[in-house]
Amino acid sequence: MSIATAAPDSAATAGGIHTPGSQAGTARYLVRYEAGTDVAAEARSLRSRNIAVSRTFSKAVHGAVVTATPGQAAELKRSARVAGVELDAPVTVAETQQPAPWGLDRIDQRTLPLSGSYTTANPGSGVSAYVIDSGVLASHTEFGGRVAAGWNAVADGLGTGDCNGHGTHVAGTIAGKTYGVAKAATIIPVRVLDCNGSGFNSDVVAGLEWVATHHQAGTPAVANMSLGSTASAMVDAAVQGLLNDGVTTVVAAGNSAADACNSSPARVPDALTVAATDSADRQASFSNFGTCVDLYAPGVGIASAGITSTTAAASMSGTSMATPHVAGAAAAVLSRSPGLAPAAVASQLVAGSTLGTVTASGAGTPNRLLYSDPSAGLVTAPITTAPTVTARTPEVNSTAVANGSSVTATFSTAVQGISGSTFVLKSPSGAVVPAAVNYSADTRTATLDPASDLATDTKYTATLLGGTAAVRDAAGTPLATTSWSFTTGPAPVITGTTPRPGASLVRRANNIAVTFSEAVQGAGTGTIYVKNSVTGATMAATVSRYGTTNQWILNPSATLAAKTSYTVTVTGGPAAIRDLAGNPLKPASWTFTTGSL
Repeated sequence: MSIATAAPDSAATAGGIHTPGSQAGTARYLVRYEAGTDVAAEARSLRSRNIAVSRTFSKAVHGAVVTATPGQAAELKRSARVAGVELDAPVTVAETQQPAPWGLDRIDQRTLPLSGSYTTANPGSGVSAYVIDSGVLASHTEFGGRVAAGWNAVADGLGTGDCNGHGTHVAGTIAGKTYGVAKAATIIPVRVLDCNGSGFNSDVVAGLEWVATHHQAGTPAVANMSLGSTASAMVDAAVQGLLNDGVTTVVAAGNSAADACNSSPARVPDALTVAATDSADRQASFSNFGTCVDLYAPGVGIASAGITSTTAAASMSGTSMATPHVAGAAAAVLSRSPGLAPAAVASQLVAGSTLGTVTASGAGTPNRLLYSDPSAGLVTAPITTAPTVTARTPEVNSTAVANGSSVTATFSTAVQGISGSTFVLKSPSGAVVPAAVNYSADTRTATLDPASDLATDTKYTATLLGGTAAVRDAAGTPLATTSWSFTTGPAPVITGTTPRPGASLVRRANNIAVTFSEAVQGAGTGTIYVKNSVTGATMAATVSRYGTTNQWILNPSATLAAKTSYTVTVTGGPAAIRDLAGNPLKPASWTFTTGSL
C-alpha cells in the first residue's frame, strides 16, 4: 500500500524512533487542549508536576506530547482546558512491488482503454506540495532542483532524506517530471516516518504543526498524507488546523479493505480522502472504502521515483499511491486559481470526477474516479477572499469593561458556523464562560451573552474559531481563527460617608454625604435615600453631586427628628449606581442617630 493502518508495537519500535513510554508504568500520550489555551503555560505546569513534555503544538492544533502514568493521564482528562487525551499510536506504510506505470494515463481520460498519453495545461507552477512521509531523495533527477528545505521529526540524524523509498515515490507521483501529475510544483519534504516506514501519531502531529507554522499565508499549497493510524482525535484536529490554515490536505483511505471512517486521518471530513483502483477500474482489493472516501485514483502497480540511485524507478501499490495523484491534481487546480480555499479545491475535483466507472466499489463509497483534464475537472474558479472580523466589542485590550457586557464581533461578509463551540469566552484559568451565542444575518454580527455577570478586575479572552467546519463564509472560505482579550473594570466602592456608620448625636440639620471611589452614574433620590428606622418612612430630600468630585449629597427637605435612628441606603446595580463603564456598585446601608440639636 502505502498507508494506513497502525502497525504492531514491535514493528513500530524496531525503527528506533522512540518507544511509547520511557519509564516503568508510563506511556506517551497526546494531550489536546481547547482552542485559545496557553500551551506553553500548560507545559510549564505539567513539568512542575514531574510530567515530561517532549513536544508542544499551538498552530495546527493546541496540544502537547507527554510521558505520564495512567493516573496522571486520567487527571489531565478532567481538566476544563483539555479537550482530549489519547495514547500515542504508531503509524506505518507498507508497499508491494507491482508491474508497469499507467496511473497518469488513466486520470486524463473518462473511459478505458488507455490512450498512451497524459496531458495537462496546469503543471503546478507556484504551488508548494508538502510530502508528509518518509522523506524525499532531493537529488533524484525527477525533481530537477524543485525540492525545497523541509523538516524532520525522526531522531536519527538523517535529515529529510529518504531511507525507505515511500516518500520519494509519493513525491514523484505528485511532481516528478516523468511520473508527476503537477510537474512544476515545488516539493517540501516533511519526514515523520523512519527507515522502516514507521512512526507515531506524535511525529505526524509535529509535522503538521511545522507545515502550519511555516506555510506562508496566501501561498497556494497542498499536503499529501499517504499514511494513517487508528482513529485519533489529535491527528484529526491537527489536519483540520492545517486545512483552516489554507493548505489543501489529501489523505489516504487506508489498505485494510475496511471502512475508512475508522482510521485517521482518513475520517477527517474536510480532507480529500482517496481510495485506490486498478488498471481495469476495479476497486483495489486492499483499499478501504465507505462514506468518508471522496475520490478514487489509480493505486495498483504505480511507477514513480525510487531511491537506489538518482535515476531509479520503483513500482508500488496502495492508497498511498492513489493519494498523490489527487494531491498533484489539486496542485494543478491551485496553479490555475491560486486563491482557492481547500474546500473549493476539493469541490472542483469532486465535481469534475468521472461518475460510476469503478466496479466492485465498497458499500457507501462515492463512485467518483479522479479526472484531471484541464477542460473539465480543472476549470477556472474565482479567487475567494476570506471573511474577517471588522469590529468587535469590547475592543482589543480594552480595560474597565462592564462586567455585565456582551461580546460582539462583526464580519466583513455574511458567515455561517457561529455557535457556542465556535465563539467562546474564557477566564484566565481557561474555563469556558457559559453563554448564549447568536448571529444576526442583517448586521453580520455575532453576539455572546454571558449567563451571569463577569468577575471584576479580570482578563477574559474571546475566540472565534475559523475553519471549513467552523466559522466560514457562504462559499466555505474559512475565517482565520481570531482571539482578543479585554479586562473588566473594578466595581466602584463607597470610600467615605457622613455621618459615619453608627454615629450618634448627629446634628439634625446636617446633610448626608456619600463618597465613591470613582465617578458614578445612576445616583439620585431613587438610589440614595434615608428612612426613619422606627417608622420606615422615607424622608423627602434632594440628591446632587458635589461639584466635580465623586461625592454625592443628600439634603433632607425637613429637619430630622431628635434622638431618632435613621437608615441610609445606597442602591447599586446595572440599572442603579454604577461606574461609567457600567460596573455596578455593591448595595450598602448604615444607620446613625440624631441628637437633641
